Amino acid sequence: MHLPMYACILPDLSYQFATQEYLGMIGWQGDVSGVPLSQVHSEEALFELRHGMMLARSKGTATLSWQPFVEDHNLWLRLEIFWNPVALLYTVNAMRTGQAAGRMLFQDPQQGLFDYTPQAVMLLDGDNRIYRVNPSFSEVTGFSFEDVVGQGPGIVTNREISAELFDHLWQQLMLRGFWEGELWNQHKDGHSYPAWYSLMARRDDSGEIDGFVAQFSDISSSYGDQNRYSHASYDALTGLPDEFMLLDQLNQQLLRDSLGHRGRGLLLLQLNSTGEGSGALIAALAARLSAQVRETDLLAMDQEHNFVFVLEDCPDEMTLEQFADRIGALLQEPVDIDGQPFVVHHTMGGVLVENGGISAELMLDRARLVLRTLEKQQGFRLYDKSLGSGTVLSRDTLSQAVSEGWLQLRFNPVYSLQEHHLAAAEVSLALNHPQQGILSPEQFIPQLSRYGLLQDYHQQLERQLLPMIKLWSGFEQFHNLCIRLQDEELFSVAVIEHLIRQMVKVGIPPQRLMIILNFVQLQLFPDEIEELKAHGVLILLDPQQHSLGRLSPQLFPDMLLLNAGLVEQQMRDDRYIRDVETLISMARQNDLEVMAEGVRTTGQMTRLTQQGCVRMSGKYVGRDLTLEQLVERLDLEH
Repeated sequence: MHLPMYACILPDLSYQFATQEYLGMIGWQGDVSGVPLSQVHSEEALFELRHGMMLARSKGTATLSWQPFVEDHNLWLRLEIFWNPVALLYTVNAMRTGQAAGRMLFQDPQQGLFDYTPQAVMLLDGDNRIYRVNPSFSEVTGFSFEDVVGQGPGIVTNREISAELFDHLWQQLMLRGFWEGELWNQHKDGHSYPAWYSLMARRDDSGEIDGFVAQFSDISSSYGDQNRYSHASYDALTGLPDEFMLLDQLNQQLLRDSLGHRGRGLLLLQLNSTGEGSGALIAALAARLSAQVRETDLLAMDQEHNFVFVLEDCPDEMTLEQFADRIGALLQEPVDIDGQPFVVHHTMGGVLVENGGISAELMLDRARLVLRTLEKQQGFRLYDKSLGSGTVLSRDTLSQAVSEGWLQLRFNPVYSLQEHHLAAAEVSLALNHPQQGILSPEQFIPQLSRYGLLQDYHQQLERQLLPMIKLWSGFEQFHNLCIRLQDEELFSVAVIEHLIRQMVKVGIPPQRLMIILNFVQLQLFPDEIEELKAHGVLILLDPQQHSLGRLSPQLFPDMLLLNAGLVEQQMRDDRYIRDVETLISMARQNDLEVMAEGVRTTGQMTRLTQQGCVRMSGKYVGRDLTLEQLVERLDLEH
């Protein structure tokens, strides 16, 4: 059996994980976790890999022929790169084809894949019918092409795919463009075997799905190792599985549930205690809560530092409610932190799924949706359909949002403590969903891009922002409008060009438009950002703990952003104070201002002021404003 060669790469361009087969293929000795790509690959190989990652981040998937060693002209690989917008992770699947396959792959990538990969591959049309297979398909499954042509994929799997399982796979393909996981196949001779699948949606020029690629390997020999194809990553504070590991394991569990007709429950526990000592409180609670789960259950931490319980064999609502009651009673007992008792205020949201049928991402999203509906500090609610389906939106829903006025312009005010007035505002075009409430752009822009609706969205942004541009010249002390661009928006800067054109018409210089970016975006989109700078716009950069020393003048920022995470963390853990002060010191050395976002308390404002940061946004400065509210506030100040 040919074991899969794959790796996981973080957005900061470092490896998170790689299989031994992958490491052997690239010639790396030892653990690669946390190692930057630049230390592993040559400049030529790194350039091609980064290019593929950039395409995957825009389109969901990318495929390229890759030569890891320039000096070895005979080694060519086919890389399939997938971007997971939920886990914020790239998955790289590599196929080594040998010298002859390398030449064929270079000349004809599709033919190289079909003729030489050891994995079984079948192509399916838009009606989910097989129309082509490769030679390895017959070796793995025992079926010939004549046996399967015109058939659905169920002829390979050892039982028909249920409607719930099909919905699960379809949702993943629509959201991420791919799905990976384990399925059971049935060989032509009748025996069953586990297979590791990679399913990819293929889209036409208009963005519509016109077929699928299914690629799989027989993993019988490694089936006894339950962690062979699982990603292990843990929360640094509690030692519990983190969100990425949670989603990976839960997706596999939900798939097994759909085949075995079982129920599974998820309970999301949100702590409402913040401030000094909250880190120690979370760590102490992790130990206490771990004793409440069975060996077959799972306790993890999500990216927002909420506890997530996954209960196996949860047949009904009463079982989940009883578990929530038990956790609630446990949290009534004070937690001792350095001799001081802490009372934990909390809210809990539950989701019950029968027979699988949805993805782990959607299950967790629905639990978060429940928490947003709870107004009390203490309480539990179970998800029901009246709350909506979660933030995984369909093409029809997004098209309706763009065309029927669901998009609403919001201004997040930026206050200058030095000048004592509103100095700027971050602009966002949020989606006001009838059931789910306000969704921020980062929640739906990747889906807009995949559905080909991003240009329509930008036209709405320009149209709604035009009245403010026309009034802007009357507010001289209001320096900047700031727009945070998602990765998908950086592939075309047309919307920025249009806004600049409107500004120039009314005498507003381009330098009063500021684009918010992070350091990784500088690395992935240097040409696009240089083009933005050439138009005269300013760059507000989140350096993400990187130095500015190696940046070219064309990419050098005009202001630094202190992100909300660091603003919050330095109040909880003194270790982060040094990170904040390093950023502010770096700004001073380069004669740059610093803007802190997410400032919500007097304590945060006071500390930041003492550290030398005088430009801030967040709840302490003021809530999001409509255009009318922003103009009214500017009128009062001026």
